[in-house]
Amino acid sequence: MSNLHRSTRHLCIILGSTLLGAVATINANAATNMLIWPIDPALGANDNATELWLENKGATAATMQIRVLGWKQVAGEENYRSQQDVVASPPIVNIEAGKKQLIRLIRQSPTPAGQEQAFRILIDEVPPAERSTGSQAGVSLLMRYSLPLFVYGDGINFQRNAAEPVHLNQSQLSWKMTTHNGHPAIEVTNRGTVHARLSKVSINGRMVADGLLGYVLPGSYRTWPLPAGVSRGETLKAEVNSDSKIWQSGPAQ
Repeated sequence: MSNLHRSTRHLCIILGSTLLGAVATINANAATNMLIWPIDPALGANDNATELWLENKGATAATMQIRVLGWKQVAGEENYRSQQDVVASPPIVNIEAGKKQLIRLIRQSPTPAGQEQAFRILIDEVPPAERSTGSQAGVSLLMRYSLPLFVYGDGINFQRNAAEPVHLNQSQLSWKMTTHNGHPAIEVTNRGTVHARLSKVSINGRMVADGLLGYVLPGSYRTWPLPAGVSRGETLKAEVNSDSKIWQSGPAQ
């Protein structure tokens, strides 16, 4: 689904396949096929704006709404809020079949020196007016796409198009066993100044996430429930960001 060459990374999401899931069930006649790139946009310390492209690969026009939400992690959970530090322009677009549209992600407020700020870009499909009236049989499929956006202040060594745009010292990560809603879980803490993207995570050799598990933002911790049968752990292994070195660690004492 994605081309992982960083300079041209794309995300093609077809009907029924989203990052956050559809917000309604499927209409048999619905057709959404949107190509989005890059899938890892970022604003360096000297950038006032960056580009996001949407290309409609479907057979009919699509109207998309683009929002940028503030992103934090509170008590181990994701937390999103409205904000105006970074905005999308234009915020809503109609893209004809086979056409593409440039969206500019514009920084409106300075980023504090030495900090990485995290945002989530939400791209929502807007149903046609005739579909929203409810006169059509079936339920319309509204697609939602979600991309991370990281914005850097002076002092963070961000290198666009590099194999590893930002580096996180793995010694600044730690984990422990905990519970989530009464079930075994892991809690990963990031004491660094940039995010940790965790993928291919295993505990005691048992796979927890074959692909992306999620992110731990700087100065935060994140909790994930564990698969059935995993109730304790001595060794966690994971890929972190684009670092070629596997993070391998015992639980924090």
